[in-house]
Amino acid sequence: GLEGYGDRRVYELSGGEQQRVALARSLAPGPRLLMLDEPLGSLDRALREELMGELRAILKRVGVTSIYVTHDQQEAFAVSDRVIILRRGRVVQQGTPQDVYFHPASPWVARFLGLSNLVPGRVVAVEPGPGGETTVVVRSSLGQMTLRSAEPLGLDQEVTVLIRPEAARLVGEPAAEGECVLEGTVRGCSFRGSQTRLEVHHPPDVDLVFDVASGGQRLPE
Repeated sequence: GLEGYGDRRVYELSGGEQQRVALARSLAPGPRLLMLDEPLGSLDRALREELMGELRAILKRVGVTSIYVTHDQQEAFAVSDRVIILRRGRVVQQGTPQDVYFHPASPWVARFLGLSNLVPGRVVAVEPGPGGETTVVVRSSLGQMTLRSAEPLGLDQEVTVLIRPEAARLVGEPAAEGECVLEGTVRGCSFRGSQTRLEVHHPPDVDLVFDVASGGQRLPE
């Protein structure tokens, strides 16, 4: 709370305190709809992380429908029940944060979410499976990959394969049956706390990024 701060000037409050006051003032009239435009944009990372959870809890408790505008994907996922992605004034995808992240509607949406490992390919084999899921073999510049798809795909159809940065692990021995193995050269290594980002080149011209756990594996120096 901010008890005892009533006589302070705006410039005497910290960034987080100013945001709390602004939110309280906007909620005081009891609006039916609240619009928040980049409310945490000027705050440092640690404070943004703290206020994201606090803001979501307050809006849930008050029960006011809110439109939250942000260019920060993680912020949108953390605060929202539903996410709408706009491109040139048009809605290109909407859904729960989980739906949008795990099922981007297009390569553009994937790139917007920071998922840059997009590999063009062509379907060379299709095998229908249970529950509407299809097993497909895709031929690409990375070789042939056996994948499962919830979307119906046809033989010889051109597709784009998304390889999630967090979905990879380093292996020093033959992988288990059914696993896709990629060989490449690590060209960059960036420590990011609990994760390390690897920049991997697969000849002749495919560059990928992967986020692997920083502990428990031997990583390039």
